[in-house]
Amino acid sequence: MRAFLLIELLRSTGEREFPAQLMSVFFWIAAHDGCKQTDLSKECGLSASSVSRCVTWLGPRHRLEHRSGLKLVRRERDPNNYKAWRIYLTPKGQTFVNLLENYGQAPVTDPIFQTTFDKIAAYDNTNDQDLG
Repeated sequence: MRAFLLIELLRSTGEREFPAQLMSVFFWIAAHDGCKQTDLSKECGLSASSVSRCVTWLGPRHRLEHRSGLKLVRRERDPNNYKAWRIYLTPKGQTFVNLLENYGQAPVTDPIFQTTFDKIAAYDNTNDQDLG
């Protein structure tokens, strides 16, 4: 039951589908905020192009022009290596991680689940700055 609710929580970001590799990349970033994009490829067992596509989707854009990104992460150039990218959670991404952590501790019948969906939806109604 919790696994189903976790998937529904991920889908509350506005995506009808939330592929496993997208989840894997997001959870790795959440656990290693500020990680290098190349580390994601190695640690998640994905090609560099798959990681790039996932980070773009988790960020401000989607590879398909008619769709928006999830705005959960942002990319910044590594100050020590201009060719590398560092990946950070956005405020929306951090809120999402906090909600996931609270979700893991709450009983399934807890009203936190509806509150969770409401909080994530509230971020989509704000003016987002350019996230990279």
